[in-house]
Amino acid sequence: MARFFPLTVTDVDRTTREAVAVTLEARDGGDFSFTQGQYLTFKREFDGTELRRSYSICSGVNEGVLRVGIKKVTDGAFSCWVNEDLKPGMTIDAMEPMGKFHTPIEPDKSKTYLAFAGGSGITPVLSILKTVLAAEPLSRFTLVYANRSVSTIMFREELEDLKNTHMGRFNIIHILETDAQDIDLFQGRIDGEKCTALFANWIDIASVDTAFICGPEPMMKAIAQSLGDHGLNK
Repeated sequence: MARFFPLTVTDVDRTTREAVAVTLEARDGGDFSFTQGQYLTFKREFDGTELRRSYSICSGVNEGVLRVGIKKVTDGAFSCWVNEDLKPGMTIDAMEPMGKFHTPIEPDKSKTYLAFAGGSGITPVLSILKTVLAAEPLSRFTLVYANRSVSTIMFREELEDLKNTHMGRFNIIHILETDAQDIDLFQGRIDGEKCTALFANWIDIASVDTAFICGPEPMMKAIAQSLGDHGLNK
């Protein structure tokens, strides 16, 4: 039987007009230590009906905090409640962290990571990214992040801070669907053709040890196919 434990909301930080990052603290029971890339399952009653929703942890293992990113979904009772009504001091019930969207951290290894994220798919990737940069000092990380526009980029300032802090180790490529970009390749949607162009001009795919993909299913399928076509099945 699934067990839920109360968590206290300590902070609600708005990352875009439609998304928040919620910081949580364990109150009574449960083990909420986590591995990068894992998620929490929450429950709450709405008009007498219990809803359960899962959201990825976006904090790094080294940060010592538990934080999830939640983007508002149209007509989504849970995500709308979180974005509109959740406040510090309130309590929310959650299961212990779960999920296997990660690879082992090896502090003495020099590895090259590549991640593709679309929209709110950045949340588990951000956890992985921050953990790798902190715990694998010899590794490098490239993130390709797709969004509708600049205004919809979750954790934009945090990503820029990470880029400035880890110059030479962390590179980010923003792909925007509607906003104009200086480089045409960085505008539009990510598909197989765009991946091929990225691998030809911007990303040394032969050097990549591990790749992560998180976002809308059509995007993930196209990227996975392109990675396989270029010999990366990791």
